[in-house]
Formats: sequence, structure tokens, C-alpha cells
Amino acid sequence: MKSVHITVIAISIFVLAACTPKMAGKPAQTINLEATDKKGNLILLGKCTRERLVRAPFDVWYTKNFEAYTVDSTTANQIKPLLKNKQFLLFMGTWCGDSRREVPRLYKILDYCRVKPSQVQLITLNNSDTAYKQSPGHEERGLNIRRVPTLLIFENQREVGRVVESPVTSLEKDILAIVTGQPYEHRYKDPITPKPAM
Repeated sequence: MKSVHITVIAISIFVLAACTPKMAGKPAQTINLEATDKKGNLILLGKCTRERLVRAPFDVWYTKNFEAYTVDSTTANQIKPLLKNKQFLLFMGTWCGDSRREVPRLYKILDYCRVKPSQVQLITLNNSDTAYKQSPGHEERGLNIRRVPTLLIFENQREVGRVVESPVTSLEKDILAIVTGQPYEHRYKDPITPKPAM
């Protein structure tokens, strides 16, 4: 009788487990995913936190470029009130010299303008031959990300502009032109490629 009781309990547990919804089709969202490139250097892939950039080995270039940059406060004061309802999607490569220079500067400007961390999503891209400028979650898909860094600025889930690789005038002045609706074209504007609907 005892073995029948144990068998019934085991079957009940098996049935409950089989009927319970599983997250099998939804992989856990990995943040700050680390990998090694073909040269043996540590890189970050996919969704990333700014906090990870200020830790080794990335802190060497991040901290240096963040601290060395002087924000154009006159222009930044003009854009500060215009950034409250904006969202920022920032694509970069931790392996990329332009990203290493511009991303710390962008964060310093966003800090100065009191942009909330929740308004900024950082995506780090791969530099391998098979996944060049791609993230594991493919957040870049449909966004025409060809150069890094690329900062996309959104309002009401619609892209209002982007700064690609390096600013045309300065980061502050380029962002001001974008958020005030002034004519602005980034360095690599391709008039044939339509902007994606978000």
C-alpha cells in the first residue's frame, strides 16, 4: 500500500510539472554578456549597463574619456528641458575606437542634462566575422546600424534622429538640432534607406 501511495504522489508531481507553463521558449535575458574576440580581448555583447563599462578592463578608456570631456554647458542647458520625454538607444562596440571615445562623452552630456538611466538603453555589438555589428538579441535588426557608435533618439516610440559614429558639429549641437527639429543629417546619411517604423 505504501508503494502505491508513493507512486500516486510521483505521478501527481509529474502531471503537475507537465501541465505547468514553462519559460522554455523564452531564454533568460542576459545583461553584460562577456565574450572574447578573435584577438583574445574581452568584449561585451547585447544589452549592457553603463556600470559594466566603468569596471575593468573597459574602465581604462571609459573613465579617461569621461573625465577628459568638457560639456558645452551653454548648448547642454538648451537641450536639458527637451530631453525629459526622449528615449535613447545607444549601439556601440567595446572593441571600437570611435565608441570608446564618444560613448563616455555622450554619457557625460546625458548626466549633465539629468537624463534618467531608464531613458537610455545600451546595446553592445559583436566584431566577429560571422556576427559583425550584431547583438545576441538582434536589437539592431531593422534599424540600419552600420557604424558604431550610433545614438538613436526617440520620442513617443518614433525615431526623431540619430548621431552616427561621430558628431557633425559637436555632440551637444547635433543633439540640439535633432531635438528641436532643425535640419540635421549625420555623417553617413543614406537618403535611399527609409527609417524604420518603431
